[in-house]
Amino acid sequence: NNGVITATYMMNTTAAATDQVFFVATRAMKVISCSEVHSAAAGGTSTLQVVKDTSTDAPGAGTNILTTAFNLASTANTVQVGALSGTVATVTLAAGDRLAVDYADAVQSSTGVAVTCMLTPLS
Repeated sequence: NNGVITATYMMNTTAAATDQVFFVATRAMKVISCSEVHSAAAGGTSTLQVVKDTSTDAPGAGTNILTTAFNLASTANTVQVGALSGTVATVTLAAGDRLAVDYADAVQSSTGVAVTCMLTPLS
């Protein structure tokens, strides 16, 4: 697998849609891609951002790593590929840094949200 690490976040019900950490880096790593899919569209304005949390950041309170948040109101069961920040420091994690999801707007009726990020260890 060339050392690539997969980090996945799953949210099955709308009650679970709160900002939360889904990956903790154990060493220096770089995020190389993030994708999202949901089984039910929000039914109104709702987005989800992938965030790098550092130090004592609360889940989702750190730095956005996507240039545009995933649109949870888009067509269900359609994979969205996120555009990563072009700033290397933004997509680079040190040991102890975390990836989290940050819900914006009302969650509405979103369900079956899955986010997968691929990371590569740095030497």
